[in-house]
Amino acid sequence: MSPPKGYNVKQKAGHFGLMIGGVEPLIETWDQGEYREAHAMVLRSCLAALAVLSALGAARAATEECPAQSTEGDVIIAALQAAPNCDRAMKIFRACEYGASPDVQFGAIVEQKCEADFLPRVGAAQKKAYAGQLKRCDAKYANESGTMYRSFTAFCRAEVSQRYSQKALKAASPKAR
Repeated sequence: MSPPKGYNVKQKAGHFGLMIGGVEPLIETWDQGEYREAHAMVLRSCLAALAVLSALGAARAATEECPAQSTEGDVIIAALQAAPNCDRAMKIFRACEYGASPDVQFGAIVEQKCEADFLPRVGAAQKKAYAGQLKRCDAKYANESGTMYRSFTAFCRAEVSQRYSQKALKAASPKAR
């Protein structure tokens, strides 16, 4: 029996032909680090997935519970409309999100709340910049199908509105002057 290519021609005592072709290549590749790298890569992937899942769990635990009396859309809409300001409306939106198309309606209410803080006081250039950022949100998931992506778009738009509101309120506060 001839040895596999690349191996010594002389067989050692106690080795069988099956062993040469079966185990020794595995041992040799282990020594070369291929198995170690493969196992390390799988381990890193598993640890990364675990880290992401635990981060999502922690983020979910850190958010408040939906303050609406139920998870029905009309009740959530009433809670959003009753919110005293933009930031509170955004917190309610995050806490009561569906992760689907009803979030579009919830997000529109948050946008209106937030726009009331800045839209009447900004100039044409800022309005144009704001509209451009909203369009970017719309375009970001435009080619994706599924109601989850409509929710992502609604959140993007609401977050843009919230940022503009926060900037306007900060600029209008006495400390900013």
